[in-house]
Amino acid sequence: MNADSYLSVLNPEQLAAVTHEGSPLLILAGAGSGKTRVITTKIAWLIGERGVDPASILAVTFTNKAAREMAERATRLEPRAERSVLRTFHSFGAWLLRRNAALAGLDPDFTIYDDDDAITLLSKAMPALTRQQVSACVHKISRAKDYCLSPESPLLCDIDPDPDFADAYRIYEKRLRETGNLDFGDLILLPVRLLREHPEVRDRLTRRFNVVMVDEYQDSNVAQFELLKAITAENTYL
Repeated sequence: MNADSYLSVLNPEQLAAVTHEGSPLLILAGAGSGKTRVITTKIAWLIGERGVDPASILAVTFTNKAAREMAERATRLEPRAERSVLRTFHSFGAWLLRRNAALAGLDPDFTIYDDDDAITLLSKAMPALTRQQVSACVHKISRAKDYCLSPESPLLCDIDPDPDFADAYRIYEKRLRETGNLDFGDLILLPVRLLREHPEVRDRLTRRFNVVMVDEYQDSNVAQFELLKAITAENTYL
């Protein structure tokens, strides 16, 4: 599609955001104001008008539906956007871990546990607990991972000060690692650890992705923010 045609439908603020270049850009806008339109149009504009390699563009969002919609809309405007990486945070994390499974100490064919799987795992490891207690514990473990906290973290007491929780988290992690599988929180937490512990992977990633876009950034948790920091460098257009 010709750039003039897709730029002509933008209002002045959207146009300014799409054609902005250079320094990092934060867009503040309410619901229904066209934030996703700006992101998808910007992808097309960068590829078609600025010659950016489509494969060097990464865009992350929060739901599979939103990721599919972004990919479809960007590709309609610029077919080469098909080569860009447009994913949810979690599917990007899974993609990164499968590509670097050996360094992460994982089987590349790992299964991703849902809440029921996690509850079943911990119930078997700690049979003295009721299912309700196990469910509450799994929920707190999920929160801990959202904050990038391990069982040994001194800040874990902010989630639950009871030492029994840290023990349960430690047991859960040991059993989960023994299965060779991951839970949902690991899809953010383990990529953060991978990139911190293996600078060569981080360097390779930051060289590949020169442009990083985040849809609905205000919904990011601490672990997602840490992942974003790890995949961007000084020269990244964020």
